[in-house]
Amino acid sequence: MILSYSSIIASLIQCLLILVLVQLLLKYETKKIVITPQFLYVIGILFFIRLIIPVEFGLSITIPSAKLLPPIYNVLNIQLMTLNTIIITVGKLLISIFLIGAFCKLMLLIKKSILLSHYINSKKVTKKEIINSNDKKVIVRYIKTPKVDSPSIYGIKRPVIFLPNNMAFTDKELQYITLHELTHYYKGDTLLTFLLELITCIYWWNPLLFVFKNQMNKIIELRVDNELLKSFTPTQCIEYVECLLKVKKIQSQTTEKNLAAPSLVNRHQSTFELRSKKILNFKPLRNTNRVLVIVILLLSLGSMFFVIEPYYSNPSVENTTFEVDKQEEAFFIKHDDHTFSLYINGEDKGQLDNIDEFPGGDKLLIYEEDEVK
Repeated sequence: MILSYSSIIASLIQCLLILVLVQLLLKYETKKIVITPQFLYVIGILFFIRLIIPVEFGLSITIPSAKLLPPIYNVLNIQLMTLNTIIITVGKLLISIFLIGAFCKLMLLIKKSILLSHYINSKKVTKKEIINSNDKKVIVRYIKTPKVDSPSIYGIKRPVIFLPNNMAFTDKELQYITLHELTHYYKGDTLLTFLLELITCIYWWNPLLFVFKNQMNKIIELRVDNELLKSFTPTQCIEYVECLLKVKKIQSQTTEKNLAAPSLVNRHQSTFELRSKKILNFKPLRNTNRVLVIVILLLSLGSMFFVIEPYYSNPSVENTTFEVDKQEEAFFIKHDDHTFSLYINGEDKGQLDNIDEFPGGDKLLIYEEDEVK
């Protein structure tokens, strides 16, 4: 595996393709096409993996670029200064800026996580025993706080459910909220959310990542809803949507409060409408169309084995070669010593020992010396 400018550019192009693909699939979620949230989740993970591993694989197929990449490489290789024996180029300067930015973002994330942990430890925690979707008794921890505008779950080992302090819930509503948030936890969404925050520290300069995070937030909510639908009755589905609507109404009247945690409702109206429609269908999606699965996986995985490299022609070779236009009259004359002279438009361009040395030479006419005298 090789890490280079080309591999990073290729990974960004591949991530863009996956991003567009996921966006199209999310768009068709409103149509009568069977695309499960679980499958969308898998495609999103492919994007995530490609960002983590932006390298060129040994089996990669190289696509030469003569126009796009060479100018980019020329700019990256511009020498700005020399420090002792270290040559500072535009590329090295950009890498330094990216690394410094990533370090600062990482420090802020660590600080934020530590402060949030201290905050959780300082607050009054309410514990309650409930029956989860697997009919097992679990102890759930709740904290009422002004730091969230929707019920959210935080924590990888010992999760806690945050409840907005400006919202009051009935026992039934709290049960739906708890089932939703615990499903996030059991499905690994709290870990995924943390990893997304971590990779955002590294790719803070990449706008694709922020689009991807919005997509994944929608996907994980659809996935959780789909899981709950497997055990909900139609009546429970209606009550569940009413609970979502109640949170959405109160949320719209408050200022946005960001917490890196899976929540019950986000602020995107389109996401809320899509979730409501899916839930009120009363039927969970269980399988994605197999043909669609194969095509999408081939597009997503196949793109990972292509890398674009800049193509440069050798100036010294260019000065000693020429190109034959298809409209020009060209032919060979074979001499007694078995060498060949190349004529283009009646002008002798030089001799060759072997016509195979000339590209396309096997397609030109060959005359004997006495035929042209």
